[in-house]
Amino acid sequence: MIVKLPRLEDISWEEDYATRVNPELITDLLWKAVPVLKACDWRVLSVDQGGCETILPLNPATTNQHGTHQAALISLSADYTGGLALTSLLTGIPLTGIHPCRPEDASSLWLASMNIKYHNPSTGHLIGRCYVPEKERDLIAKRAAQGKRIFVTLSVQFESNGQHIAEAEMSYFAQPTIQLLEPSKKPSPLFNQKLKASARMIAGVRAAAGFYVNGRHYRIDCPFSTLAAGPQGEMLAAKLKNALPQLTEMVMARTQHVDETIRAVPDVRQVVLLGAGLDMRQFRLLPDLPDVRFIEVDLPQMLEERDRVIAQLTNGDQARRSTIAVDFIHDDVVAILGNSDRIDPELPTVWVYEGCSMYFDDQINTKVLSAARQFMQHPDSRLWWDFVHRSVVEGKTDFPEVAAFLKRMDELGESFIFGLTVPDAFLATCGLASEQTITVGQYRHRLGRQPATDPVLEHYFFNVSRPT
Repeated sequence: MIVKLPRLEDISWEEDYATRVNPELITDLLWKAVPVLKACDWRVLSVDQGGCETILPLNPATTNQHGTHQAALISLSADYTGGLALTSLLTGIPLTGIHPCRPEDASSLWLASMNIKYHNPSTGHLIGRCYVPEKERDLIAKRAAQGKRIFVTLSVQFESNGQHIAEAEMSYFAQPTIQLLEPSKKPSPLFNQKLKASARMIAGVRAAAGFYVNGRHYRIDCPFSTLAAGPQGEMLAAKLKNALPQLTEMVMARTQHVDETIRAVPDVRQVVLLGAGLDMRQFRLLPDLPDVRFIEVDLPQMLEERDRVIAQLTNGDQARRSTIAVDFIHDDVVAILGNSDRIDPELPTVWVYEGCSMYFDDQINTKVLSAARQFMQHPDSRLWWDFVHRSVVEGKTDFPEVAAFLKRMDELGESFIFGLTVPDAFLATCGLASEQTITVGQYRHRLGRQPATDPVLEHYFFNVSRPT
């Protein structure tokens, strides 16, 4: 698939320089995205079309036991020096993970391989330079504007105190982010990495979320989520919670509310997790709901990761569970769920569509919820799902806290694209009727917790629906 990203002729170099790649801006963005660069006081000195110059200071954080630059940090500097030289030719295109952006507008840049030779010890501030060969610049810029994949090998040279210190051969590829994130019969390693990293991150947040209300401890903190998160999930959750302080409260509240919804259904027999991710709910609830079957629905790669994690649990074989592989975007969801024979529509069932709707458009959300409705044939069956207010997606809330939250989500490549003012009309098109709609703020108040009002939490909703 070819994706049309901004064309070279649409944006001048002066505008691109000012808004995307000038040294002060790009240094600040990289410090936030890659904290080790800030710890080293690494900086971008200059950026030209097809060229970049950086500095790695000689300081206690960057030196080895000999008082010279640590060799691996020279390699780190080479990575970002060459990467910025290439970035300067991706005119007007933000980089996922660096610039605020949406996947359909951005490009992902990865280092494929490197080879570095060290000629002399570095005993002064280290200057790194990379210039894309003139004969390759036009081709790179043209392919970027056309949304095509780019693969290039660049040379990065280093000097300090007038001496030639090292030279690196760096191979990069760049590609529209949306292409890398689209599932296929043979998904890219980057798609798999992104999919699993997002699930691990939420597991990491869930693992430590909680609060006290009137002496009662509302806390999820379970070893199942900790194991599911792993080191990567715990690290991503820590970074995200620092950037988005509301996230812990949001994940904590929705997890608690889903649990309450499941327990509230009389004689519940099935729970279907739509977009299961690394939700370990069935193991946490096993003592209370030992006879309830959990059906986990997700992409095949995610289900494989679930199986890997669950195999490590001490009670991993005790929960009643089955899996169904579905691609919500491309598959006929009704047909796949119906052909699986794992869901009994006649049983009282809770369908859980958690943390998904805001990342899909109206059409996909309608398809998923309508599919769930077709299998909700017991009058006690219920659907739990969450959504954000439409004004959040449209950027019309007038609250700086909400704007800051969305900006950070854009920077993470997790932009929201779906929202509702009220869910009733939308649910009616799916054959559902709303029983309860509540914001996180209202839910916290209901529990007896009354912290300062946060508009971010007042624009995030939980909904429980029944079949019409």
